[in-house]
Amino acid sequence: MNAQVHTTQITMTHDLVSIQQELKAPKDKFNSFGKYHYRSCESILEAVKPLLKKYNCSLVLLDESKELCGIPVITAIAKFTDSKGNETIVQAEAGVEVNKKGMDIAQTFGASSSYARKYALNGLFLIDDSKDPDSDEFHNQTKANNQPTNNQKTNAPPLNTQQAFRDIQNANNKNVLITIWNTFKGTPYEQQIQASIKAKRDQMGW
Repeated sequence: MNAQVHTTQITMTHDLVSIQQELKAPKDKFNSFGKYHYRSCESILEAVKPLLKKYNCSLVLLDESKELCGIPVITAIAKFTDSKGNETIVQAEAGVEVNKKGMDIAQTFGASSSYARKYALNGLFLIDDSKDPDSDEFHNQTKANNQPTNNQKTNAPPLNTQQAFRDIQNANNKNVLITIWNTFKGTPYEQQIQASIKAKRDQMGW
């Protein structure tokens, strides 16, 4: 699962810089399947709450949902307000795998929300999780995504599904869709990409 982080508004105030420097968010969760420690959205929130109180700041987390080329997407919005009323807003997006084995629809949306919120908070407070494994909800998917397939060399970069959805939406000819399909064919995201391409073709009458 890939998360896309966007800074829509940023005001680097003294309060925000101070919290970024003082925040300690340890990896206090343990993944029993992969045998590693990681931090969650809840871990970051628990660590930042005392600092928000210390500097008289506030933090609000919101979710928005939309459909992108037939795929549900959760946008997490982290809005930080400092002691003088200056706002910094960071957003992160995560796709929802509605047919994920062992999870009902509410659980899949909840997992994607938590995942997106975590990366919005990472962007806001300068927490680097780029080398961290994901939590239990996404471990199997991430593991599968890292396995080489007929269309992926061992040293190939991770697949960016969110960018692929945007490319499908913006495609102006069939060749773009064919290229994307060939990239994702045989990967864990094959069905999602196929559904998005079909929706685009139906829309354009191709």
